[in-house]
Amino acid sequence: MISFCFPFQFIHKLKTYFRHSFTNSFFFLFQLFHSILSEFKLTMARPIESVMDINDSKDLWKIDVRCRHLWTVRSSSNKEHLELILVDSKLDMIQAIVPSHLVSKYVGNLAVGASYIMQNFKVSNNDFSFKSTTHGYKLVFCGSTYVKKMELPEIPIDYFNILGLASIADGKFQPNVLVDVVGGVTEILQTQINSDNNKSKFVFMITDMSVHYGVILHCNFMNTTRTMGKM
Repeated sequence: MISFCFPFQFIHKLKTYFRHSFTNSFFFLFQLFHSILSEFKLTMARPIESVMDINDSKDLWKIDVRCRHLWTVRSSSNKEHLELILVDSKLDMIQAIVPSHLVSKYVGNLAVGASYIMQNFKVSNNDFSFKSTTHGYKLVFCGSTYVKKMELPEIPIDYFNILGLASIADGKFQPNVLVDVVGGVTEILQTQINSDNNKSKFVFMITDMSVHYGVILHCNFMNTTRTMGKM
C-alpha cells in the first residue's frame, strides 16, 4: 500500500490555477505536476536508515524492518489501536503505534513475520510504563505513513531477546522492560478472568536448566489478541 501526502503548496497552486487565463493553463499544469512528481521521486529516493539512529529531529525516517510482534490495545473509551515491534537487519528494535482512526487503513497490510519498507512517522519519546524495547523513541503512524511489503531476507524471521531465568532470579534485569524467556511451566498457581475486559491472568512456576527452584512469572493477555501475535 502506498500512501503519499501532497504538499500544502499543491492546494495553493491549484487555487492559483483557477485564476489563470485559459491560454496559460496548459503550461501551469505541466509545471504543477512536474513539481509534484519531482518531490515524490525525491522522497522515494531517500536512503534506508538504521532503527538505532531514529530520533525526534525529523519525521521522514525510512527504514527496512520486519514486524516482530503485533497486537491490539483497547482504551477505556473502548477504542482499539495497534501496537507493533519492528526490528531491522542490525537486530535493533523500536515500538510503533497505529492510532485508532488509522487502524482500518493499515491493519490489512501488517502481519507478524512480514518485512516492509516504511517511511514517514511521528517520532515521540518512548514513555510507556512497561517498554517492549530499550529504544529511547517510538513511532506513531500518520495518514502519510508509507508501508510497502517486501522480501528482506537479511532480517531474521525468528529473533528473541532472551533473558535467562537465573538473571531474573538474581535481579539482573530492567523491571520496566519486557523480555523473552525460555523455560518449562511446572505448575499453574492461579487463574483469574476479568469479565469486564475479557483479560485473563495466570500466575505460574517456570524453570529452566539453570534454575532448579523455579521462578514465579506473571502473564497477562487478552483472548481477542492472541491471533495478532501476542499472548
